[in-house]
Amino acid sequence: MKNRVNAPLWGLREIRIEDTAKPFKSGDYRMDKYSLKDYYLWKLQGDLVYVLDIDGNIAGVIDIIENNDSLLIDMLARNILVKAEKVGSRLLDFAEYLAKIKGKKLIKLEALDTAIEFYKKMGYKEVYKRFDREWGLLTVMEKEIEKYVTEPAY
Repeated sequence: MKNRVNAPLWGLREIRIEDTAKPFKSGDYRMDKYSLKDYYLWKLQGDLVYVLDIDGNIAGVIDIIENNDSLLIDMLARNILVKAEKVGSRLLDFAEYLAKIKGKKLIKLEALDTAIEFYKKMGYKEVYKRFDREWGLLTVMEKEIEKYVTEPAY
């Protein structure tokens, strides 16, 4: 497989078909329209989809789309059914590491209203807001990626 990364450093791994049967609930009605089966299908369509596996339970999932000079975080969700700390931060740190090793200059995302402050704390800047029929008001955010690769702190 091309462009494999050392996701286990973060406790992450690529999503697998057997994950599709596991329970996952983010607690946001907009996000909960999608199951782990949807994420697995997106992986089959070419997205980079990783899960945070805690003792066989999926604590979080991230769906990343690779563009020429950037990565787009299409979805990032934590599972409220699994007790785990820093799930969102670990997923986001991994996406930034992935961007660095792939030579990307930027990470982009569209934040739900409930996640804007989290992304700001992680160094993302608001670019503009837009309305989406399915998701409502979204805040487009981005973060410039430094050139140097660092290892995770956990």
